[in-house]
Amino acid sequence: MLKNNLNKGVIMNKQINKLFNEIGNNTLNNEKTSIGIIEQYTILNNDNKFKINNYSIYTILGVKNNAGIVAELRGQDTLIKLQGIRKSVVDRLILPIADFKHLVEVDEKKTKVEKNKDKAEKKANVEVDKVANKSDEKIRANAIRTTANNICYPILFLCSQDKANYKFKDNRVMVNIMALSEEVVKSVFGFKKDKIEVEQGSKFFVQCNFTLLQKLSQKVLFKVEVMRKLTEQNETESLEESTEELTKGAYSKDKAKKMLKSICSQLDYFDKNNSYDEILQVENHIRTLENYGEELELIVQALRKQTNNSINKDIYGSWVVDNNNSVELSANSMDKLREQFNKQFKVA
Repeated sequence: MLKNNLNKGVIMNKQINKLFNEIGNNTLNNEKTSIGIIEQYTILNNDNKFKINNYSIYTILGVKNNAGIVAELRGQDTLIKLQGIRKSVVDRLILPIADFKHLVEVDEKKTKVEKNKDKAEKKANVEVDKVANKSDEKIRANAIRTTANNICYPILFLCSQDKANYKFKDNRVMVNIMALSEEVVKSVFGFKKDKIEVEQGSKFFVQCNFTLLQKLSQKVLFKVEVMRKLTEQNETESLEESTEELTKGAYSKDKAKKMLKSICSQLDYFDKNNSYDEILQVENHIRTLENYGEELELIVQALRKQTNNSINKDIYGSWVVDNNNSVELSANSMDKLREQFNKQFKVA
């Protein structure tokens, strides 16, 4: 009996293992598919067919030929401007060429009649699979739109290069790193060009999967400041997501200790980078905490009652201060705090 249960457990584990591997393989297949899509757009560009009506990547970017692509994109000083260019290329070229005009993002202004019609349709009898099918279609549309966004910069990068410096092979892009700067090669591929044993002027092709090609494209097309902002944006979004997950979960002492360590590290980060306004706002926020404030108030209440309010103290952290002489300044920046302090105490 025990042996049968063990065998059943092994079979089940193999099935679970197989399903997990399918997820991994699907991700790799999506990377290969993305490379395949990029190849098709690159072929269109080399054949001078990467255009619709009056739009091409050159007219959208306002450049004469492929030599102007890198200069134009590296000339953009904010991520928002680059994303605007990407949106234009995706909406005017990438999606329409693939016959996905319906996925182009537009600001829909519906009339009252149309809105009422939509509401009526939503109130219609719900079929068993209607909601799930609608959700599936939305997931599909989002995946296509996301892929179009993700392939845009790699397409622009390859279109900016001499076609002799790249080639597609086995669902990978072979890139001639001798045509790239030393800094780009070291940053993306992790080695120096002078370590490659090739005769001067020769080409050396390195394989790129989709993830590597995305990284390479951004490194070539974005200026250093924008890359730094992109990294900061990703770090900020990750921090927001992790903070939200932590604070909405159940409380535990162990989690609280880890959060405290993180908060202290972040305050040290503020201090090291002279981010005093943010530290002040943290201090001010602490004063607004209801439960914590009430707990501190309970500590000093006994003294007030015992002395008939002749001794009136407040506690701020581990500091005890005289309440009778305290003054509140409502400032959320160091400049405002300094200004209000000087005015209150007539500091010249």
